[in-house]
Amino acid sequence: MNDRLALIGVNWSGSRLTAWAYDDEGEVLSSAVMHEAEHLAPSELVARIRFHVAEWLGAWPEVPVIVSGEVGILSLDGREESSNVLKMTLPVSLSTLSESLLPQDGMWIVPWVRQTYPPDISCGTETVLVGLDEDHAAVCIVGRHTRHITLQHGRITRMSTEITTELRDLLLTSGALALRDGVAQRFDAAVFREWVERALDIAEAPPVFAVEAAVLTGQLDPALKSAAIAGLLIGRDVATHYDPGDEVLLVADDPLREAYGLAFDALGADVDEISATEALQEGLFELADLAGLLGED
Repeated sequence: MNDRLALIGVNWSGSRLTAWAYDDEGEVLSSAVMHEAEHLAPSELVARIRFHVAEWLGAWPEVPVIVSGEVGILSLDGREESSNVLKMTLPVSLSTLSESLLPQDGMWIVPWVRQTYPPDISCGTETVLVGLDEDHAAVCIVGRHTRHITLQHGRITRMSTEITTELRDLLLTSGALALRDGVAQRFDAAVFREWVERALDIAEAPPVFAVEAAVLTGQLDPALKSAAIAGLLIGRDVATHYDPGDEVLLVADDPLREAYGLAFDALGADVDEISATEALQEGLFELADLAGLLGED
């Protein structure tokens, strides 16, 4: 691998660090997933990235290292060397991202894109968008948070972030709707879709507590509580941002790609699907190439 190694791409999400080694054609030679024991302060991110990458490869690489994800928060700290990020306020052309990479301790950081009203930030999804190679699209990027993004003429013109998956997890682990010990959960597509369809009529959509009430009154199997809550939350998320007949690019990996795919199908949207991981890999390499980090062609 060392003879062909041309670039290291890294993405930081939560406590998870994912890294890819590329050759000069963008082929992934190897990859690694590393974890931190807890969520880190922004000031610690760069040092920990250096530690993990050096541990993976045996030493810090001699090729360029490009990093996206939560480390992009450093682009918002107001330092002089971060002044280029002032250009990263919507609307933003995807082609300008490569011109605004931030050099930091031997690596290049992809800056976050900002929206002033309503306030929003891209948190790494800007790199995914570059990997899609799309100029015009309504894009739904699904992960722990769901990003609804409008692309027009190669520019990001609008963003909206929903904490749908995180909210589901919070509801199921604490509070009145928390799962009870001993009740193993299973996914049922029919139950999931039933609650999605209830949520699609925004004016008549039931509150989330309706799921708990359905369990307590015998209308819902307790083992399907998670599927029902997910259906209600994802259905509401989809109905808020899209209409029947809309063309949507769904960027996600299983099982979230399956869940959102079912919700878009219930809505009646026209959906194309792509792997979020693959788009991220492509985006990191494309940005490095456009920025000239790979040398002359």
